[in-house]
Amino acid sequence: MPELPELEAVRRRFAPRVEGRVVDGVEVNPRKGFLLRSPLPVFTSELKGRRISQVWRRGKHMVYDLEAEGDLGHLVINPMLGGRFQMTPLGAKRQAAHIFSLLLDGAEELRYLDFRDMGRVYWAHDLEKEVLAWPELGPEADSLPEQGLEWFRKRLRRYRAALKDVLRDQAFLAGIGNAYSDEILFEAKILPLRKRSSLSAEEEEALFAAISGVLARATEAILANPNYEESKQDRSFMAVHGRGGEACPRCGHRISQIGSDREPMNFCRGCQV
Repeated sequence: MPELPELEAVRRRFAPRVEGRVVDGVEVNPRKGFLLRSPLPVFTSELKGRRISQVWRRGKHMVYDLEAEGDLGHLVINPMLGGRFQMTPLGAKRQAAHIFSLLLDGAEELRYLDFRDMGRVYWAHDLEKEVLAWPELGPEADSLPEQGLEWFRKRLRRYRAALKDVLRDQAFLAGIGNAYSDEILFEAKILPLRKRSSLSAEEEEALFAAISGVLARATEAILANPNYEESKQDRSFMAVHGRGGEACPRCGHRISQIGSDREPMNFCRGCQV
């Protein structure tokens, strides 16, 4: 599932390439139109002829602002487990996972692919009313340095669940999912199933630092990889997530895995307490 670092990297890479360009046409895979939360004729006709004025991210959503004659609309994509983004030359061969393409001036396509058919695509004018759960989204997870430690402590103490669940709760902080919650808790040396109420003040501070550090380093690792493809997902830089059974890079203990390969929870019993 693309989370904050993957989507932030897409935003930084795609924004300079697409902002200011006009959508000459929209093509939707006829077998995948069920992923659109707008009627297909409305989706294709409303987007055509608009200019992409801004590309931004909200939590685990990518947002493309499209303008036409003073009217502003938002193409919002929540990629869920299998969604990916791709820029290609116009007319390049499409994969079976292709959902739709924006045909841009300059002979390029901005494509959305979905390998699980689980993503959600919205064409909205009122984000609060038209995008599922948008009003419940919390502050951006990468905004903690500006918010500060004391703000974080107060917000964290509103929650009672296990820490893995707290981190994945988009109302707590927007942008963290299954993979990066594992990495953050490993960085902070905290077991994922511990209750929030069990944390000491020192552990709260460690968690605060880990959220900012892990997300920032992951984003930079993705951007620094010259072979990274937005249509795929390379998380080889991760310390524990997806590494069940391997040796912990910090203490050498065997990394544990709970749950399915589709959404594993990974942690180290040797150095997370």
